[in-house]
Amino acid sequence: MLSPLGPRRRGYGSRLQKSMTRDGMGLNPFKESNLNDLQAKIVDFLHRNFDEQKKRLDERWASFKKKGRERVTIMFIPHSEKKIVNFHVTKFSIAFMLIAFVTTVTVTSIAIVRHTSTIKEVSKLKMYRSNSRVQIQKYKEEINRLYDIFQRFKPEITYLYSLTPENNVDSLWAKGGIINPNSAGYEADPNAPPMEILNIDEIERELKISKEVLRKIKVFLETRKKILGNTPSSWPVEGYVISRFGERTSPLTFKSEFHHGIDIAAFPGAEIRSTAPGKVNDIRWDPVLGLTVSVNHKYGFMTHYSHCQRVTVEVGDKVSKGEVIGYVGKTGKATRHMCFYQVRIGTEFVDPVPYLNKISH
Repeated sequence: MLSPLGPRRRGYGSRLQKSMTRDGMGLNPFKESNLNDLQAKIVDFLHRNFDEQKKRLDERWASFKKKGRERVTIMFIPHSEKKIVNFHVTKFSIAFMLIAFVTTVTVTSIAIVRHTSTIKEVSKLKMYRSNSRVQIQKYKEEINRLYDIFQRFKPEITYLYSLTPENNVDSLWAKGGIINPNSAGYEADPNAPPMEILNIDEIERELKISKEVLRKIKVFLETRKKILGNTPSSWPVEGYVISRFGERTSPLTFKSEFHHGIDIAAFPGAEIRSTAPGKVNDIRWDPVLGLTVSVNHKYGFMTHYSHCQRVTVEVGDKVSKGEVIGYVGKTGKATRHMCFYQVRIGTEFVDPVPYLNKISH
């Protein structure tokens, strides 16, 4: 087990023990009668050993100073016949100058490297600053361009909003309290935000309004889509109109009469299709109109298809828009192969022409 005093302490203890044995001192430190002699021996031993160590260090230091004070001659011998220059310096001086030179070179190199790095960073910052200015200018131009586009878009939104029920177009884009910087007599406040910031704020506000307007328009269109989807809105047969709705001269009596529908000339046997979804209300034979099919639709609409050659449906059948319900004929008092097409809303007959091809099917 190692002594807590370490190897050097054990050496001192070994030498102390040898010294005591050599001096014939068989002392027992645990006896009170020998305690003073033991202390004296320990003090004497420590003095001898520390004196020896100090003496060695003094000798080494003296040798070091002696060598350092030795002079060295430095001679400068010119190529001409001029006088030779001699310098006598000590080794300490040479060592000091070398240390000072190395320290100076090291510090200078570090300073140069740091300075060079700082210059590079400053150059990068200048370049980034220049690029940032260009980018900021581009952002400003894009913001102003977006603002102009949105201002041109606002009338379209306003028009669509005006089609919705219970609209309030006059106060749709009301700002309230915002001063126009471009107005006459306006003095710019140096603390006011840039125009681009104001444009962004206005665009954000108007986009929120537009979102709400478009939501209302969407609901309105979805409702109208259901109505239009059940409104007669296509040609019942492929052909061309030969007699329009309104006053005309009867081709049979040659007298003036009111024509409650339109005559569409077509090839014999051409398909007659329902112009809106509905339910077959009546199939009848009329002496004048011939074989006629009547279809009942939503929202009070009813359509009539006359002069049919034959029909493909029965009373009570549900038909979809574009479904074949009969074929073109020349029944009744028709003067040629055609389809007499009528549209009725409630109890009133209306002109079918405005309903033709208004909505694709």
